[in-house]
Amino acid sequence: MSEELVERVARRFQDFAEPYLREPGDDFAYRLKVDHTMRVRSIATDIAETSGVPERVHLAARLAALLHDIGRFPQYKEYRTFRDAESANHAGLSVRHTLREHMLDSAPQDIRRLVLGAVFLHNKRSLPATLPPDLQAVAQIVRDSDKLDIFRVMIAHFSKQDPEHPEVALHVKPHPTAYSQDVLESLLRGETGDYRRIVWVNDFKLMVVGWLFDLNYRRACQMLHELGYLDTIFESLPKDPQVLALRRQVTEHLARRLANG
Repeated sequence: MSEELVERVARRFQDFAEPYLREPGDDFAYRLKVDHTMRVRSIATDIAETSGVPERVHLAARLAALLHDIGRFPQYKEYRTFRDAESANHAGLSVRHTLREHMLDSAPQDIRRLVLGAVFLHNKRSLPATLPPDLQAVAQIVRDSDKLDIFRVMIAHFSKQDPEHPEVALHVKPHPTAYSQDVLESLLRGETGDYRRIVWVNDFKLMVVGWLFDLNYRRACQMLHELGYLDTIFESLPKDPQVLALRRQVTEHLARRLANG
């Protein structure tokens, strides 16, 4: 039943996305989100399978991974940006369109609540401390999976000398060495980054590095290490003393997470 439900929701997601993919000149932005969603689904399945979570958490995490970004499609169509601060909260839009399109009508009520809760929470800077355990687990799996794939997307984007699609990195300003001091200092304090404070392309890179501090599952840390994403990003950042200090701190933090779970 669970596999059938996941595949049914996956088909509904593809049906939802299809008209957007036919929009003249905008297929890249929408294809980006379709491909991202499919990879997040795969990562979430990996984390859930290797972390020994209950079956209902496993199922809800896979469904939430499929639906976490459907709000990006109407967001981009209306506002021509993926930057929530300049448009609308895409997580809230995802919940709204999940309900409007009856994406979860065939799911049990308890699973539906977990999925909608995790979708709504997936882009919060931090999770509330008082979440029910199952909802916390589903939200954490989706958040870890989302971040891991955005690492990959950002590295691919930043590797280009003149990226064709600035919307991928939320239209930040290009500069080889500039970054915001407050963004770096927040990471040196072990805090996660804040989309509202980024100005330069290096701010975005630093913010992505800081997501390590918010990864919840050891498997997510393993994947981050195995794929070498942090090293790749640091190699593209300025080699000044503060950035090098952050690199040492991040490397040590990841080593502790891998050692201790």
